[in-house]
Amino acid sequence: MTEHNPTRRFFFAALPAMILLGIFILFNYYRSYQDTHQTNNPYALLQREHMPEVSEGLGKILSSYDFESGNANNNLSHLAFSGHTEKQSLKMSAQVQFSPGLWIKFKDLPGDSAWIRATGYAWFSCRVSEAKCSLVATCNHNGINYKYMSVPIENEAVKPYQWNKISIDYHIPPAPDREDVLQVYFWYRGQGEMLVDDIEIKLFVHDKPK
Repeated sequence: MTEHNPTRRFFFAALPAMILLGIFILFNYYRSYQDTHQTNNPYALLQREHMPEVSEGLGKILSSYDFESGNANNNLSHLAFSGHTEKQSLKMSAQVQFSPGLWIKFKDLPGDSAWIRATGYAWFSCRVSEAKCSLVATCNHNGINYKYMSVPIENEAVKPYQWNKISIDYHIPPAPDREDVLQVYFWYRGQGEMLVDDIEIKLFVHDKPK
């Protein structure tokens, strides 16, 4: 009887290694594809913060807007004849993506350990999933945002055809430069319209223990 061909024996001995190598190459190709084709979610950047209870009731108002001043008949004012507590509010749309809010330099903030709490009210008539608007708090150094936090309204327990309270707590980080800027605002990301009203940003300072 003729012995087995050595080339054939080598092929079958090497076959498992070739299969494993192929699996390894495919796995790494898949990982590389995921890394280069993944979609980043710009709204899930930092875990939501909650201000310590010791600060409750001790805040100082830094900025507030009730939108009662101005003529809602003037289309350029972007005001609506409907408000949360009074008669007018801000109408946000693709043309009005950013609300007024807070813009303040670190050098004008008192205290070394401070929080802000920003609140506002939003009204919409679309489906909740289409209420694309965020309450944003962020710091800016030389045109670059750092510690960016946001509360997307469409992820909150909100309902259409009513005023919904939106709130964010934000622990102010140490600033690389006292000229850095702290900002708070509503950012409308949708294609329709949304009303916002009674925006208020309060500062809470913790005294360091002696």
